[in-house]
Amino acid sequence: VEFSTLQFIKQLETSSIRKVQIQQIILLLLRILAITALVLMLAQPVTQGLMPGWLATEQRARLVVVIDNSASMNGKIDGESLLERAKSGAISLLPFFHDNTQATVVQTCPEKTIFTGSPHDPLLPSLIKDIEASYEFDDIWTVIDSLVTDPTIDELVKECVVFSNLMHRPDSTFLAKNFRDDWKFYFINPGEIYDNLSIQSVSSINRIKTPNELVKLNARIKNSGNLPKPNVPVELLFDNHRVGQVVAEFTPAREKEFIFQAYPGRKGIVRARVTLPEDDYTADNNWFISMPVMEQIKCGLIASTQEELTILEMVFRSIDPTNQFLFIESRLQPDINRLFIDELDVAVIHNPQNISEEAIAALDHFLKNGGGLIWFQGSGDPEVFNDNLATHLGFPVIEELKKTGTGFFKINYRKSNSDLLANLQVRNIQKELPEIFSYINAKTTRKHKVHLSLNTGDPFLLEFSKGSGTVFYFTSLLDLRWNDLPVRGLLIPLVYRLLILTGTDEINTAPVAVGSTKWIYIEQDYIRSTWEVESPSGQKTLIVPDFNREGILIPATDELGIYRVFANGELFTSFPTRLYYKEYIQEELSQENLDQMISEDNTQWLDLEADFAALFSEIRQGKALWKTFLLIAIALLLLESILGRPNPSKMKSPDNHD
Repeated sequence: VEFSTLQFIKQLETSSIRKVQIQQIILLLLRILAITALVLMLAQPVTQGLMPGWLATEQRARLVVVIDNSASMNGKIDGESLLERAKSGAISLLPFFHDNTQATVVQTCPEKTIFTGSPHDPLLPSLIKDIEASYEFDDIWTVIDSLVTDPTIDELVKECVVFSNLMHRPDSTFLAKNFRDDWKFYFINPGEIYDNLSIQSVSSINRIKTPNELVKLNARIKNSGNLPKPNVPVELLFDNHRVGQVVAEFTPAREKEFIFQAYPGRKGIVRARVTLPEDDYTADNNWFISMPVMEQIKCGLIASTQEELTILEMVFRSIDPTNQFLFIESRLQPDINRLFIDELDVAVIHNPQNISEEAIAALDHFLKNGGGLIWFQGSGDPEVFNDNLATHLGFPVIEELKKTGTGFFKINYRKSNSDLLANLQVRNIQKELPEIFSYINAKTTRKHKVHLSLNTGDPFLLEFSKGSGTVFYFTSLLDLRWNDLPVRGLLIPLVYRLLILTGTDEINTAPVAVGSTKWIYIEQDYIRSTWEVESPSGQKTLIVPDFNREGILIPATDELGIYRVFANGELFTSFPTRLYYKEYIQEELSQENLDQMISEDNTQWLDLEADFAALFSEIRQGKALWKTFLLIAIALLLLESILGRPNPSKMKSPDNHD
């Protein structure tokens, strides 16, 4: 007979045995997993990196490190420039490359290989530290392309590490190229600039400046950072004296425009500057201008017929309809026997029939004293031509009058590299070039600079100097029977440019991008002077003039600011340097911007952070997992110990007896 109490005890015994069995199975699994984790730890596995570990350590390798030291790398984060951060990051990577690696370190501005050799060379860190900041533009994609397409690189492992705040994609011609697939690229971003206001442009509303006329400047300013900027003073300075100020608020990614008005106060070249308070990137906080200031221009128009005089008056009055700066005096002189032009700044002589020796002497005196002359030659008779124009004043010699009949001659603009036509305010200069029906074939010399020539090779517009004066010489008249220039849109901008060039120093004071060369034109009487160039920081350099081209070439403009040029110790001219437009702070590139060039499988993008070196190593060769498996094994063994320990409350006491 089975008693109910015994039946209950048997059921309890069965349940206890089942629990013990489950516990033992769990403990067995924990021990197996712990042992597996320890075995995996000893195997030292790693995650998949861009460069397999065995390949990176056993093969000959080539490492190219490109360090961007352009203007934008002068931006600062917590008081440290992006360039300094990049140099520190580059040095921290060197220990990760083995002795079989041939390392090449390149700076971008100017492009220069500063080291080639072992990455463990003790001199390499100091060479990297010596890379200097610049304010120039780096064509970094061209630098990278020239390095990775070097045919002498034959190593199996090829890696390129680029430290740069990449902000601009390559141009379309560069995108057509394909980087070689055997290169691995690491693009390292040294950091993001948060506090930045930039002067995008400052343009002059006035075309000509005089001491007694308000100069109007339009300044365009953008908040390129991520911080709102309240109560920011924007200042205009003339010769380091503040002449205008406005206080404004700037929200991120927004632009504002301001118009400053001020009197120059004096003649000559005024050094102007629009400035902002300092922020994390100071290279775009100043905009420099060399502003030639002149008084009113007195212009004399001399023609042989009333019809010609009327056309000249119409052209010159359209330049200054309100007579604010241009005072015009008209004279009808078919035969120029005497000239009274000493009081003029510019003389315009159109189609003179005869000119006397006395008039030539007056022209000679006028030009030597710095006057300007615009000459339209219409008479093609060599017998009438006064030879003293060529011998005394340097005019071209007249040979013959050429006519087309029913056709016309064209201006050969493609062969013109004239600075006179650069940045001319014409929408499409090719369409505005005149058709020539008649012209004077003039024999030029090496002293004549041809700005425009015909498809016959003969000159149409040329320039030469006499003393301190400048002469612009047309071989055709402002007459529809000679050409259609009077009805072309090119005429007014061209005449205005001639007027400015004969009265001011606009070309010599024109700005250049920092790092570019600058050509300064010199009058013949000044060519043998002692020439000296002073940089914005005050460093002076002697320059030897080019006697054949009558000018000086300034080869290095590596500072932002205004360069001043001196002749025999006296100021001759000055010109500003400007930040290249691609060096303004913008949004950085990402992998999506370069999919056409570099495969995503061969590229890694990293930020230069505190643990950058360790992160680079993990991305390059994979992350070591032995610590992870060790922690897993320890956790499993602890859990096994907890589950497998005996329960004292269920153990028999040795003092208990049945």
